[in-house]
Amino acid sequence: MVMSHKARILAAARQQAVDKLPFGARIDVWYNYHYGHGTLPEKYQGWNMVEILRDQGAGAQLRHLRIWKIEYDDLEVVIQEDPPYTTTEWRTPVGTVSQKTVFTPEEGPWIVYEVDHPFKSEPDYPAIEYILGHTRLVPDFSEYLEKEKMMGEQGLVMTGMDLYSPMQQVMRYWLGYEVFFYELHDHPAQVERLCELEGELAKRKLEILAESPVEMPLLCGNWSDEFHTPVFKKYFIPWLKEASDYLHARGKVTQVHADGEMKRLIPFFLETGVDVAEAWSPVPMTSVTTGELREAWGDKVTIWGGIPAVLFEPSQYSDREFDDYVKSLFKEIAPGDNFIVGMGDNLPFDGDINRVGRVVELIDKYGNLPIEV
Repeated sequence: MVMSHKARILAAARQQAVDKLPFGARIDVWYNYHYGHGTLPEKYQGWNMVEILRDQGAGAQLRHLRIWKIEYDDLEVVIQEDPPYTTTEWRTPVGTVSQKTVFTPEEGPWIVYEVDHPFKSEPDYPAIEYILGHTRLVPDFSEYLEKEKMMGEQGLVMTGMDLYSPMQQVMRYWLGYEVFFYELHDHPAQVERLCELEGELAKRKLEILAESPVEMPLLCGNWSDEFHTPVFKKYFIPWLKEASDYLHARGKVTQVHADGEMKRLIPFFLETGVDVAEAWSPVPMTSVTTGELREAWGDKVTIWGGIPAVLFEPSQYSDREFDDYVKSLFKEIAPGDNFIVGMGDNLPFDGDINRVGRVVELIDKYGNLPIEV
């Protein structure tokens, strides 16, 4: 019996047998850019991402930020729009903090990026603590279910912990990376208090995920050696292990978005209990080959990715070089168990959408398990 793309991806994630290599492609950077500029290929005008990937013969993944609404008690939130910028101000009884973000979907992003952060100086700690302590998360599956209906058996809708675990939320969202390390040195108790409060919210997120139809929750991601190695063992591993154990007990498979330079983090990964490392980006985008990663993790983690985004750019790599890389990847992962082919981590705006279909052709030719290239 022929497996659907979704069934094949989930089976590989659960370390179960599949007929051939699964392929779950991500094209939102490419799609958003060309949709925003009116430059989608003529054939694909008016099509959504799932329809395009179905036409290419590929499995699909769609991003969905969260399956809850964020509400606040006993504080005022004032939002000012000045496209592409948004300024959010939280006015609490113990102080006011603000954040400025930018969102330019026509350039490819699917999430907002911080221009500045709520924390500006030590007097901001009480206000941020107050915000976290007065935040409520209300389950809301409506948009997720709409995307899941659109997806069908073509692949997975990816959602989870807003992408970040508790201490990374503090690092990325509230303080910013550079300020974080100064504050962790100068005011460790205050920083750890923010992490504790984020941890309480994370427990609620896990409860909602456990009750949701999401089959493979996303727990964390966007790691980089330079930022995360100093804090990973103390703050990331214990939470990831606890979260994975909790969701495993409720029938879920867990994943993280492992798209950055993480050579120093690789030895720690097995301690997290996470099932899938998604968006794996090997050489030349990072300093690690897929073969080296497989050797380090063995069959204990399912890897999702392996084709660097730059390979999809015809100006950088010829058709022959593209084919050679993909076939070489198949050799590195042979016999092919516990592997999902994908981008590391997205089809770039100047990528060739037809190379997605070419991956399908190469899988059909060389990707039956066990692989013998």
